[in-house]
Amino acid sequence: MKKALGHDSIRKAFGEAIFQIAKTNKNLYLVDADLGPSLYLQKFIAKYSSRYIQAGVAEANAAAVAAGLAKAGKTVFLTSFACFSPAINWAVIKQSICYNNANVKIVGSHAGLLSGDLGATHQMLEDLALMRSLPNMEVFAPIDAVECKKIVQSIAFSPYPSYLRLVRPDTPTVFSPKLPFTIGKSHILHKGKDITILGHGPALSQIFSLPNLDNKLEIINCSSIKPLDTSTILKSIKKTGRCLVVEDHQKNGGLGEAVASLILSSGLKCKFIHLAIDNQFGQSSKDTTQLYNHYGIGLPDIKASIEKLMK
Repeated sequence: MKKALGHDSIRKAFGEAIFQIAKTNKNLYLVDADLGPSLYLQKFIAKYSSRYIQAGVAEANAAAVAAGLAKAGKTVFLTSFACFSPAINWAVIKQSICYNNANVKIVGSHAGLLSGDLGATHQMLEDLALMRSLPNMEVFAPIDAVECKKIVQSIAFSPYPSYLRLVRPDTPTVFSPKLPFTIGKSHILHKGKDITILGHGPALSQIFSLPNLDNKLEIINCSSIKPLDTSTILKSIKKTGRCLVVEDHQKNGGLGEAVASLILSSGLKCKFIHLAIDNQFGQSSKDTTQLYNHYGIGLPDIKASIEKLMK
């Protein structure tokens, strides 16, 4: 049984990872939309100021600058909050980055309901749908700070455009430092025989808080949302015959929709439940647990779904 090892900041892990990579990758540039401290970029800015471009509160222009740098041969990370990038500058990302297959990594922080008291305007719940729909775009959502560093390392040396989804608060650490990260691959974090549970980010890690986690549940971390590890997912569902997807995102366009399409196209018969935000906007709360429970993706709903699938 895998237990949470503690709590750490995914955003801070990103800042540390990008600083370390910049030491040896002199081709790496950062384009920031005036939110450097929120993504812990201070060390990078102080050490590599010539490779840091402050675009200000102009997200569309920032995406265009990033695309231009990439076409000049640079590896570019474009950083902001997810509610601004990719939400505001999606058209520029489509035309200037994806259409040209430019080597730009879009980093959207403060995604999902975990922005808490910032409320609906900052709780980006549609980012995966936006980015999954774009040709050439790869999409990733780390489960914790440990995996975040590994993903950053991987995409920094990948030639393709990608989107990295980060959350605001410190979150449980469940990803072993010994595990590798490979683009297009998932990890079975807990083996089981009766129910396949799929997810990404802290919404999935909360399952490790269940008091009696046994060999009934097979928990798969789908941090590589696009490309998706279809073989691992299908193999598990063929074994269990039951699938539960949990995600802090709209039902439309998220991981659950991708998995449902995969199941149907593969001709599998299984019981299927998708827990996600159901066609609603977020709202403010100082306690993010209340938000998870209110929108039906918290532990009470997970427990009820497991019981329903086992009937």
